[in-house]
Formats: sequence, structure tokens, C-alpha cells
Amino acid sequence: MIDLKMLRRIPLFADLSDEQLDFAKLGCERSLEPGEILAVEGEPSGSFWVLLDGEIQCTKQMGDRQIPWTNFEPYSYFGHELILLEQPYLATARALPKSNLLEFDTAAFWKMMELCPLINRELLISTAQRTQDLGTVSLQAEKLVSLGTLTSGLAQELRQVSATGREAVERLQELFQWLQPLTVKLNAHQMTSDQQEFLITLQQTLLQRMTIFPAEINPQGWQVQEEDIVQWLIKRSIPHPQHFAKVLTRAGLDVTVLNDIESVVPNGAVCAVLAWLKGTLKSLALTNDVEFSTQHIAELVQAAKDYTYLDQAPLQEMDIHEGLERTLAVLNHRLVTGIEVIRDFDRTLPPICVYGGDLNQVWTHLIDNAIDAMAGQGKLTLRTSQVGESVLVEIVDTGPGIPDEIQPYVFDQFFTTKATDNGTGLGLPIAHRVIVSQHQGQIQVTSKPGCTCFQIYLPMDLKESDSSAAPSQVA
Repeated sequence: MIDLKMLRRIPLFADLSDEQLDFAKLGCERSLEPGEILAVEGEPSGSFWVLLDGEIQCTKQMGDRQIPWTNFEPYSYFGHELILLEQPYLATARALPKSNLLEFDTAAFWKMMELCPLINRELLISTAQRTQDLGTVSLQAEKLVSLGTLTSGLAQELRQVSATGREAVERLQELFQWLQPLTVKLNAHQMTSDQQEFLITLQQTLLQRMTIFPAEINPQGWQVQEEDIVQWLIKRSIPHPQHFAKVLTRAGLDVTVLNDIESVVPNGAVCAVLAWLKGTLKSLALTNDVEFSTQHIAELVQAAKDYTYLDQAPLQEMDIHEGLERTLAVLNHRLVTGIEVIRDFDRTLPPICVYGGDLNQVWTHLIDNAIDAMAGQGKLTLRTSQVGESVLVEIVDTGPGIPDEIQPYVFDQFFTTKATDNGTGLGLPIAHRVIVSQHQGQIQVTSKPGCTCFQIYLPMDLKESDSSAAPSQVA
């Protein structure tokens, strides 16, 4: 039986509710004797571990020697970075003293990420930090850069979505406390069964019609309708008319319906009826906010999984537009209102065989660079077409351009025009190697002020035997 109090001692789980800690049931407890091996360097990864007690030592093979690399102490967690990066075990892990762990397989790990957004955020950030310490080279390092971009965007969006959900729950709690005495007041008017039936039918109709922006009402029409309701309420000395009018208008209610209410309900009950309607409509809106937050968190986790192509073969047949769209989704937090995205896609292009995860690193670097170049204002164009036996992908931005004198060097390793804390000089060289060495394609750039265009040619008939380097070997 997993001790929830023990789990709370682990910083990763300290702030979770008892309900959220139920995710621990997805894992299984595992005990290791001194010297027993937990993972072997080079073998496929597939587990996330939380060390409950004991100590785990990781060693790397250097020639004919095992070199100590790092140790994990109680309440530490590991293995998630390899699942996220789709990497084999980078070291051999064994128990020093007798050790007990909580183990999650890949399916349980992704379920945990979906159920616990706080864990989701911390694990992604931890992955970016820890993988930097691994000292992996070239492509593995660039996978971290792209995962860092993914982490940044997910963390920002998860914070916003979680805040929306928390605020909605708090307001719902306040609203329910307010509705209870209001219902008592409404019952005091002793309405007939016909009057009650009228209100129930009206409530159901308004709830069905209620959306954030009713399709049949444009913003200008909304303002006119809201002002009409305000005047109607003022004439009847109903308090807070603006607040009432805003909620009722968004439910599609107008002065005609107000007149119907006034003609049906008992004298003196109009204010209580409208307050009751307003409360039930607001509760629906807040419930929708909670539902949206939960759904959006699940979508963000799925976007991360899709983006990295976890649990899929490295070389796979895919629609080239899928990777571009997933990259745009990951970078959505950077596409500010001043940047217009133009999709000029040839949807008749057939699927082609590519290394999906690595190709997404290319799209991430190129689009991220384009966004940086435009400094919050401009047009980003993604264009696809067929040229001979190749698919051509063009990524165009309207930034200031790349100076003529440095264009010959943009694909040189470690060459960068960014500040040292904002660029590694590896992005474009890695993109070049992924396209040229892995995919037997071409990448080139043309640039002038107001138009920088990266052109990527990918063969339409790539086979695994054609690639001169597997994904992990492109360095």
C-alpha cells in the first residue's frame, strides 16, 4: 500500500491534493537488493521512477571501465527525461544499499502528466535542466533546445489555464453560497405550478442558447441590446442594472423576454427571478471555464507527445503539414498578435517518409528564428509545393534580413548573431545535417531586407537504407 504521507515529503508531490495523489495507484512499488541493476546503458527506456529510500548510482561505460556519473538519493525522481526525449538509457543504474522505488511505465507516466498539470510543468522543466547536464552532443543537445522551447510554451500556457480553472472554482463556490438564500427568497413568493413551469422552461432555453459570443448577435447589436435591458431595469428600480444586463444579454435575453417575465411572475418577484436567472447562467459559464481548463491541459500534454513522436518508429510516413502545424502549436505562445501566420500549403502533396521527431527540430529552429527576427511585428509564411521528385518547404519572414556578408556562414557550427545566453550556434548546423545527411535533401537561404526565405527540399522516396546517418548519429 502506497503511503500518501510519504509521497508528500517529495517536493514534486508536496502541493498536490489527496485526489491528485491517487495517480500513485498507477505505479507499482519495486524493491532492489544491494548491487541489483535497475537499468542498463543503451537499452530502450520506458519507466519513470521515484526513489522512496536507499540510493541509486548511475555509471557510464568508458572503454573497458564503468565511470561513476551521478547518484540519486531518497525523494528524487528520474527516467522522465528519457521518455520525453525518446532516448535509450544513457547510463547503467544500480542500487547501492537496499532501495525501494515507485515505478511508472510509459502509459502510466503520460496518464500522470494528464491528471497533474503541476507535475507536468515541473517534469518538463526538470527535463530541460537535467538533460543539459548529461553532456550529450549535437543532435541530443538540440533536442533539448527544442524541448526547452516546448517546455517554455507549455509552462506558460499551463500556468494561464490552471489559473483560469482555479479562479472559476473559487467563484463557483462563492456563487453557490449566494444562490442558497436567494432560492429561499424566491420560494417565499409562492408561485403557481404554471409560473414555475414558465421559469424552468425559460432557464433551460437560456442555458442552451448561452455562449461566449452568440452567433446571431454581433458586438454592436450586443451593445444596443444591453443598453435596452439597462434602461428597462432602471425604470423598475432593480439594483446593479449594468451587471444584470451584461449576463442576461450574453444568454440571448432581450426586453421582450423581460416583459414576458414581468407579465407571468407575481408582483414584486421580478428582481428575485432575474437574480436567480443571473446566478444559474453565471454558474454555467464558470462550469464551462473549468471544463475548458481541464480539456486544454489534456490537449497541451497530447501536443507535447505528438510533437516528439513518442512511441513511434524514427522513420515514418507522414503528411509534411502535420509537423508544421504541431510546431506552430508548440510555438503558439510566441506568435503574438503582431505576427500574422500565412499557410500557403499544397494539400495535394502525398505523405513522405521522414524522421518526424528530428524534422520537427528543424521546423522549430527555423520558425523560432523567424519570430525573433520580426521582433513582434510582421508576416510568417509557410509554403509547401512539389518540385520534381522533392517536397519543397519554404519558411519566409518579413524581418530585417540576414546581412550579405554573414549569409555564407549561417550553417557553420557555433556561428550565431544572438546573445550568448540566447543562442548556441547549433540550430542551423543541426538543421543542415538533419536535412542533408539524414534525409538526403537540401537546405538553402536567400535574404534581403523584408524577406528571408529558408528553402528545404525533401526527397519523396526516402528509405531507411538511403539515410547516411540514423537520427541519434547526426552530430
